[in-house]
Amino acid sequence: VVRMIAHNEDKQETINPAFRKASARLLEEIRSSLESSAGGGGGVSKLGGPIVDHDGKQQMQGHGVIAPARPAGRGVVNNQPTYEESSSMSPASLKHLANASLVIAKTSLSFASADPPNAKQLVTEILVQWLRVQNDAAGNDKVMAQFLQRLQQQFGVGSNDDQTERFLRLATEVVVESCVAKNSSGDATNVSGTAGTKGAVLNYQAIDAYSKLLSYLVRYMNGGGSADQVSQQRLALLNKALGVITRSLVTSYEKSQQQALQWDQRPWFRLSLDLVYELNSPNPALDPIKAGIVGIFGSAFHVVQPLVVPGFSFAWLELISHRMFLSNLLLTKDQKGWGIMHQLLIDLFLFLEPHLRKVELTDAIKKYYDGALRVILMLVHDFPTFLAAYHLSFCIVIPENCVQLRNLILSAIPKGIPLHDPISRNFKIDQLPEISQSPLILSNVVGPLLSFKNELDGYLRNQQPADFLINLTVTHLRKEGKSELLLDAPKVNSLVLYVGMQGLARLQNDQIAGGGSLSLGRSPEMEVFQKLMELDDHAGRYICLNAIANQLRYPSSHTHYFSCVMLYLFNETKDEGVKEQITRVLLERLITQRPHPWGLLITFIELIKNAKYAFWSHPFTRCATEIEKVFENVARSCMLPTAMRSVAATGDGDSQQ
Repeated sequence: VVRMIAHNEDKQETINPAFRKASARLLEEIRSSLESSAGGGGGVSKLGGPIVDHDGKQQMQGHGVIAPARPAGRGVVNNQPTYEESSSMSPASLKHLANASLVIAKTSLSFASADPPNAKQLVTEILVQWLRVQNDAAGNDKVMAQFLQRLQQQFGVGSNDDQTERFLRLATEVVVESCVAKNSSGDATNVSGTAGTKGAVLNYQAIDAYSKLLSYLVRYMNGGGSADQVSQQRLALLNKALGVITRSLVTSYEKSQQQALQWDQRPWFRLSLDLVYELNSPNPALDPIKAGIVGIFGSAFHVVQPLVVPGFSFAWLELISHRMFLSNLLLTKDQKGWGIMHQLLIDLFLFLEPHLRKVELTDAIKKYYDGALRVILMLVHDFPTFLAAYHLSFCIVIPENCVQLRNLILSAIPKGIPLHDPISRNFKIDQLPEISQSPLILSNVVGPLLSFKNELDGYLRNQQPADFLINLTVTHLRKEGKSELLLDAPKVNSLVLYVGMQGLARLQNDQIAGGGSLSLGRSPEMEVFQKLMELDDHAGRYICLNAIANQLRYPSSHTHYFSCVMLYLFNETKDEGVKEQITRVLLERLITQRPHPWGLLITFIELIKNAKYAFWSHPFTRCATEIEKVFENVARSCMLPTAMRSVAATGDGDSQQ
């Protein structure tokens, strides 16, 4: 039907008039969305976006590895937005990360140019000796310690920075080359890590022995001094070792890209996984510095994120979700590891973002997305407080069409907070004790608003400057460097939460003072929200409504406030299109697979049950039989059967809010 209307076909005369109107509105939204996408992405972020080939298309190489080339230029290819246009990152950030591997490779090669002629041969002999010690004295810590002491005294490993860096770099190259030089079936491979046979089994003996050597070096590192000084020496050695390994990894990947060779991530994954397991297992020598160890691993994983080394993306996802890393990181004292895990998840979402916006996913990206969903589901189950605390920054980098992924994050409920059944007869949200408690917010709410925060605070305080609301949608919320009106989603999401927090504080202070004269509708905060609803741009208004819906989470003061905001906007607006778009935002989050955020459920139930909103009397609920059935099915799943029959028949119900 939309196609017929778009091409002005004669057959459209046979279309039901109500259905034609709804289809025309949908067509308008699609065109508006395409125009917005064609404008390109200019969002500001300190992280980069995905790397693509020169045609703006994602490539895939063997072993399920996502392997893009350099970023494409501006413009739309085959009527599809390029990666630059699909990403929320700025072009400068995209270019910076696209060239990061080349810069790191050049730096690593400059270090290698100063190596003595026989350095690699000497390191190889040391590793061969270590393999013999491993085989002959396995489990004998005394013999191991003697070997490490000789390594430190004769070769300066652990005491001389240049010697340590050279040994680690050459040893890493030797063991990786040994792993891929010959696979189990005898097929030769090139030293860049290209397997002669797809799926060939590699020999990891040298890598396993080398990782054991590194773990012993860190564990027995003791340059003298107090216990704190020794701990710092061990962390410094680990930091240097992981720094060398990540540089070597990126250099190996860049060489294969320059030579157009297939790169095998498996040796590097095995080495990283061995170190994660060895150094994060319980050990008396390392337990006091456990937080520092996982922090260094987190920093190393951030360097080799999928945006920098796409060929390492599957191994990277496995590493950051490994039980020996993730759980140790999130269980650190005073939540010191939360910021690192937050950064790694942002890296993950930014890599997926342009692919998910295109909807048409390759097999590799489908598998990768499934893996990402499993990681988030595990976090929802085991570490919900962490996800809930950073919900804002996660929702900003998740595309609007990824409803299920966003629902997962918004469904995270901090431990200790009870969930009340919203469909029970005696449910009254304003009587719940949890709605007086503010949720933990660790995302940077103010950051995106810094350019106009002073004006915003002035308007919320005394409604000055008077032209602030006009400039808000015309200037402040626009993407930088764009001539047309394209709303910046990070700014909108931060604005909605910040304004809501200020409005909630105003109402709470008034109640404490005993005034009770303030109401939700008579506040500068509500004026800001209503101004956002006056946007003529359907895509921009959709972003604003999604930002409000992102705050409908577990029982808290924020959920209660933003639920009231959403219902107030629905009730007060005279624009039927705004009412329909509010319904769309709520409905599309409810028709996906569970879980559904608790605040989303209570808002939709109130909307369809309370006669004040006359929900079922609006034309868009009955514009077509299919649409009507969708509404009834969702309402049936949200309400008691008897209440559903009553509301569907009369549009009447008892108020809950």
